[in-house]
Amino acid sequence: MNANALILLLLLPGLSAAATLREALDAASARAPLLRGLEAGREEAAAHRDAADRLFPGMPALGLGQREGEGGKREFELELATPLWLPGQRQASLALADARIEENSAAQAARRWALAGELRNALATALAARADLDLARARLENDKQLADEVARRVAAGDLARADLLLARGEALASENAVLEADSRLARALRDYRVLTGFSALPTDAAETLAPPAADVLERHPALDSARHGVELARAGLELARRARRDAPELGVQLQSARDTSGVDFRNSVRVGLRIPFSGEARNRPLLAAANGDLIRAEAELARTLAELESELTAAQAELANAERARELASARRQGAAERLRLMRRGFDLGELPLSQLLLARGLANEAEAVETRGGLLLAAARARLNQARGVLP
Repeated sequence: MNANALILLLLLPGLSAAATLREALDAASARAPLLRGLEAGREEAAAHRDAADRLFPGMPALGLGQREGEGGKREFELELATPLWLPGQRQASLALADARIEENSAAQAARRWALAGELRNALATALAARADLDLARARLENDKQLADEVARRVAAGDLARADLLLARGEALASENAVLEADSRLARALRDYRVLTGFSALPTDAAETLAPPAADVLERHPALDSARHGVELARAGLELARRARRDAPELGVQLQSARDTSGVDFRNSVRVGLRIPFSGEARNRPLLAAANGDLIRAEAELARTLAELESELTAAQAELANAERARELASARRQGAAERLRLMRRGFDLGELPLSQLLLARGLANEAEAVETRGGLLLAAARARLNQARGVLP
């Protein structure tokens, strides 16, 4: 998605144009505060690298001084001082800056992957709500037709008025179900619109299962981000080991002085080097903090790997169960539809009461809903397995 499209998206949060799943993810990424913060963090990391690549670790300082004494004694001083890199400190600073940049890029990829999971969940909820609404509307139409038919047969004396009340009650219940389903869909679409800025669901919301790879977790964005977190912590520890004292300071002083009035000023140049002492009081807390960061990063890496392996196993099992459940639901729907046809024939011939027909219709409607939801659950299971494998839309 180009810059103009992103600007338009941010200006028009209620945009209703249809989008592909990839475009929806791009839109969600453009709206995500954390991702935008990470993009700003990349500029910060680049600034750290520019600072580490300078000739000196800090900015020079300029000092001015003047002293006067009895008898016209006067002295002027001009001093320029700059900090110096310790041995190996500059290389360690550059390595830390590069690690920051790489960690930031990996964190952006991991956040985009997590955002893809949020998008997939929002789509699964919206698609399920839309399917429920379609089923509820179809049932309402059928119930209205049945109520009209019962009303005609009651008028003809074939059925009792109690049957008409029963049929109209079913139609009213179906109408209430439509209202509830419509409300659920409105909430689901609202959440999707907040996430992406789009009102229309993606045209390719039903994902195909990505082919498995032997090293699927090795390339996973979340694991890659955790690895770069470890590398960043190691680079920070190495810098702490290299910078075991404050930066030395090189100073050049120009001095112009006279002892008494009326004589010429004498000029002199003084070059000095200031080397701070090193000690445990300074270094131990810094090394302990850097080592603590490394320990936490390694623990986070181990936890992330364990979670991803567990999620992948669960997603694979969920997909297998969803495939089997869809087969069972399809067989159940076929059986319920056949039974409904038989019951309908019996009702038309006057051999069965309306209550039995309505019972058969309820069972058939339930079986149809289960099959429909089974198809949606199967699609959602494929999307979750793609998510567990680190596959983005």
